[in-house]
Amino acid sequence: MTESVRKTLQKISLTFQMMFKMIGIMFRLSPLSFILLTVCEISLSFIPVVQIFVTFKLMNAVQLIASRGLPELIIGYRILLFQFGLLLMGIILELLNTHVSKNLRLHATLHFGNEISTKSSRLTLLNFEKHDFYDLLQRVSTGFEMRGLLFFQSFLQIIQSTFTLIGFFVVLMRFHWALAVGLLLLVVPSLFINIRETHFQFSQFVRQTPASRRANYFFSLLTNREWAKEVRIFSLSHYIVNQWKVYYKQNGIEQLALDRKMSILKLGINGFTLLIVTLVSGLLLNLAAIGKLSLSYFIALVQIITTVQGNLKVLASYLANIYEQALYTRDLFIFLESEEESEELEESDKLPFPANILSEITVRNAMFIYPNTGRTVLNNISFEVKAGEKIAIVGENGSGKSTLVKCLLGLYPLTEGIIEYNGVSLSNIDLKDMRKHVTAIFQDFVQYQLTLRENIGFGKIDYMDDNARLQSAAAISGVDQFINQLPQGYDTTLGYSFMGGQELSFGQWQKIAISRAFFSDSEVIVLDEPTASLDPMTEAVLFETIAQLTQGKTTFFISHRLGVCRAADRILVLKNGELIEQGNHDQLMQSNGEYARMFSIQAEWYQ
Repeated sequence: MTESVRKTLQKISLTFQMMFKMIGIMFRLSPLSFILLTVCEISLSFIPVVQIFVTFKLMNAVQLIASRGLPELIIGYRILLFQFGLLLMGIILELLNTHVSKNLRLHATLHFGNEISTKSSRLTLLNFEKHDFYDLLQRVSTGFEMRGLLFFQSFLQIIQSTFTLIGFFVVLMRFHWALAVGLLLLVVPSLFINIRETHFQFSQFVRQTPASRRANYFFSLLTNREWAKEVRIFSLSHYIVNQWKVYYKQNGIEQLALDRKMSILKLGINGFTLLIVTLVSGLLLNLAAIGKLSLSYFIALVQIITTVQGNLKVLASYLANIYEQALYTRDLFIFLESEEESEELEESDKLPFPANILSEITVRNAMFIYPNTGRTVLNNISFEVKAGEKIAIVGENGSGKSTLVKCLLGLYPLTEGIIEYNGVSLSNIDLKDMRKHVTAIFQDFVQYQLTLRENIGFGKIDYMDDNARLQSAAAISGVDQFINQLPQGYDTTLGYSFMGGQELSFGQWQKIAISRAFFSDSEVIVLDEPTASLDPMTEAVLFETIAQLTQGKTTFFISHRLGVCRAADRILVLKNGELIEQGNHDQLMQSNGEYARMFSIQAEWYQ
């Protein structure tokens, strides 16, 4: 078996595997729509063949009417009436087909959108840092609302076109075997070239995904309001435009090269097709010349050849399309069935979070290594936290502070070591239950382009309509100081993404994020740089409020402003991923170590 034959068989096998898998899903989604669409497509396949016979009969009727006059007119009317009914049925089937397709598309979009988003939401954060897997996610999440239906419809269109061609083949065989052979010679080359082109295009699409993402990113830097100020202040537009052009042009040149290659192949195939059509037409002329072909048959057969050419283009495009959809569907199922590490939510063998009896958090020999880079971010860290303690985590950028709190929250799994809540290993705790009792605000918090109620209420979504709770959370961070400026109060849409949205300063957004964290009223609170955009006076007031409201709650906070560490019961000092010091402010200042050095440097700015 040659390599090309082996690859062709692999493509056919892949297409059939994906096709049957997708057809099974589409049937389960909406059996009635599936059956109706199938009936419509197959019924439509016979209309062109029947129309050929109608044309033939009509031409014969015209000849009879021309030779015999009015007595034969009734035959022509009957044929016209039949043709009217045939074409009307075609219109009805097309309209029904369109309506049923939209209904099936709705079911498919809801199904695959739910599957992709659910799978994505369950993946651990580390999966989003694997570039090849993230590229796969981007591919499957693009156009998923059409892919499932297109695959099924392409399959039905192939059946429809195949039935139509078979009907034409039978008709042509009745006249001359060479006509039927000519039909086959038209079909095979067209299918081959279209399938090859689709394979090349999809392979190119996969290969170009990283460059396409970079091109889109550079373009978004020029069109996104969020980055407009910095692009202008640093005069970055020329550089960014050039970078966009580099990546876009790189992909474009590759696509043009493929287009040139396929154009040469298409020229040869189409030239061969034209030769076959010319030879078939010449055969029809010869049959007419020797009296074996009447005028009505000649017109009907010419119509068949013309229809076959159009039908071949449709069949070839759908065959090419179904292979493309098979390649996409393979990616889709690879993603949905992947064994990439997922967060174990609601596992039956997991233990509930020990919220009511929480006494301490224990970290022993914690180590975290990024799987992509092999870089050690946390190295042999151990400490214990008593219930209700306020822990400050400090250190230079890149020391591992944010990674440590992500491990404490179960967002990153430890490479080695253990984290325990009241003696229960985090790896044995039901993460969904845990997240009912812990909350966090990160320095890269989300600015939800939704209402203020939703922005705060997302902290505990079941209580979003509790206005008293909203007001309490808003008062903690100072959101209540500007809420009267919002036209619809808590129901005002924030941000600029949607019409009527109210834009806020970054500091106001940060206060809302802090309110979101406290809205959850959790036992464990993590604040990762919560006051980075607040002025010192507001920061001091906020931390004083936080200190009061977190009595009895275990609180971790990261801050580069070491003055706030005075309010902490204990300070953890990280450097190069290692815990090098711990104690309260006075103890660490007396030890004259890393913390004392950092604090003294900051203090000099205020002296």
